[in-house]
Amino acid sequence: MQNLIAANIRSRPTRTLISILAVALGVIIMLVVGGIVSGTLNEYLGRTVALGADFILQPPGSSVLYAFSDASLNAKLAPALKQTPGIAEVTPVLSKFSSSHFGLIFGIDLESYNRFPGRLQMLEGNPTLKGDEIVVDQIYSEAKKIRLGDTIKALDHDFKVTGICRAGSIVRVFVPLETLQKLLGTTDKVTIMFAKAVPGTNPDEVFQELQRKFPHYSLIRASDPNLLLAETPLPGLKEFRITVVLVSMSLSFMVILLAMYTTIFERTREIGILKSLGASRRFIIGMILKESAIICCLGALSGIVVSEIIRKIIITKIPTLQVAMSFDDLLRGLVLGLIAGTLGALYPAYKAARMDPVRALSFE
Repeated sequence: MQNLIAANIRSRPTRTLISILAVALGVIIMLVVGGIVSGTLNEYLGRTVALGADFILQPPGSSVLYAFSDASLNAKLAPALKQTPGIAEVTPVLSKFSSSHFGLIFGIDLESYNRFPGRLQMLEGNPTLKGDEIVVDQIYSEAKKIRLGDTIKALDHDFKVTGICRAGSIVRVFVPLETLQKLLGTTDKVTIMFAKAVPGTNPDEVFQELQRKFPHYSLIRASDPNLLLAETPLPGLKEFRITVVLVSMSLSFMVILLAMYTTIFERTREIGILKSLGASRRFIIGMILKESAIICCLGALSGIVVSEIIRKIIITKIPTLQVAMSFDDLLRGLVLGLIAGTLGALYPAYKAARMDPVRALSFE
């Protein structure tokens, strides 16, 4: 049977190649798009934790993805938050998504922000942030060819680059809090407040006290990426991932279905001969499914290799964008590609197994 399957694959090289490429494309879409989402989210959560805050206070229903949060938090809550027993430091932050930079900009009070472990560590420039000054991190500076003293436009406003900080902060672009509030017309409003517990205190007890004192706000523990991911709503993320997987699997399913159905039509007489020689329905179905599995396996493996190449190109050419592909992700891409292709071959295999050998032998 193996020789027959190999001969069938080799006898139609163009169709086999197209089928392999289609399955590979489905796997590439699944891995690269999913990898960009996962990589960006993981890096973002990691940098949030690196700030060193223990708690994040936000308006009700807010998300740790600050682009989805509005600036409705009263900045005057900062003193009340800091007076809570067990809280050592508080810093208010106003965030705004910039389409021109395709990323978040943080408006911060540098003095209070730098009291946190993940403070802005300047590599170049002055450790100040006021007026029309702007600070960018090292990766953003290198990616955008920005140098100290350059003027860049953000949110339709000209800022002068007065500092380049070490990469690892939550976002890559920082402006003064008051300046961003004026630009957005949100005086005395912020998006989030980061709070750090007094060393040696019980974080759970402090968290419970904060929940009691601020019952109508969203409160998240920020000491661990898993806690951040578990305690905050991520609107549409799960649905988006499912959609990507379904689109990828549908592509593989439809191509294999079409390819194998056409193959069955072309091999009608061959199948008739096999059945007249005593081939069972199980033998015919197994032959078709094994042929499909080989094509899908080659396509999935090709997709994995190309996806890894694309990942390396992206992180080299666009260092501000991360693509995560773990071994589990690659294995998942391989398995889903095989499943989609196998499902696509089921109907052609069933149709071939039910052929009448007499009619098949007389087929022209």
